[in-house]
Amino acid sequence: MGSGKYSALAGAISREQAIANLSNNLANISTSGYKKSNISFESVLQEQTQVNAAKGKNYNRIGKNYTDFSPGAIRTTENPLDLAIHGEGFLKVQGPEGILYTRRGDLAINAEGLLTTTNGLPVLDDGNGQITIPDTDTSKVAIGDEGTIYILGPQGSRSEVAQLAVVDIADKQKLRRESDTTFSLEQGALETLSEDSRVVQGALELSNVDMAEGMAKMIDNYRTFETYHKVLKSYSTIGEQQEELGTLG
Repeated sequence: MGSGKYSALAGAISREQAIANLSNNLANISTSGYKKSNISFESVLQEQTQVNAAKGKNYNRIGKNYTDFSPGAIRTTENPLDLAIHGEGFLKVQGPEGILYTRRGDLAINAEGLLTTTNGLPVLDDGNGQITIPDTDTSKVAIGDEGTIYILGPQGSRSEVAQLAVVDIADKQKLRRESDTTFSLEQGALETLSEDSRVVQGALELSNVDMAEGMAKMIDNYRTFETYHKVLKSYSTIGEQQEELGTLG
């Protein structure tokens, strides 16, 4: 009986973790550039070990936690400091402990004139330098398809300020999720300047979380969790009855 009890407990814990993951995805459904997190389950025991040693009983656990990098829809905002990336590229930003990568494009200019994310992380150029915007009038800021930043002048003139670093990651499984919508790159993984991505000014990429799909999975996992909980309660009841029977006579 003990093996079955622990198997049900393992299942309940796994479903609780799945519910937490889905809750985090749904909480970020309105976060620009957010990429949903997915999990998969695996059996603790494999093949003959399960059949022979464990007599068919098994436990499950979270086998893999991975990010779905599929693109989200693009929404027009008309804000000159909003940008979306059409393609698989990432922006580079300066994090507290090194370079980070993000698809979130609702940018800002701070008091020092630095181009930053909404959380204050400096956006980097193609030489990994921080970008300073000399004119705080955002209506004069133009960003080309290739990521070049210009300041617009009179009679249609424009002066180049910087070149955004828009990069591709050869193996996205090497990206590790950090805070907000940023990712760090594992040591030894490669980045390359993107040749196929296009920057869209005045637009934002929305989260790729599907609310209907997320809610359906949430309900399914919650029902499964409740089933495991009922099984555990049944084992507890049986255990109490066994103790009572053991005291007879």
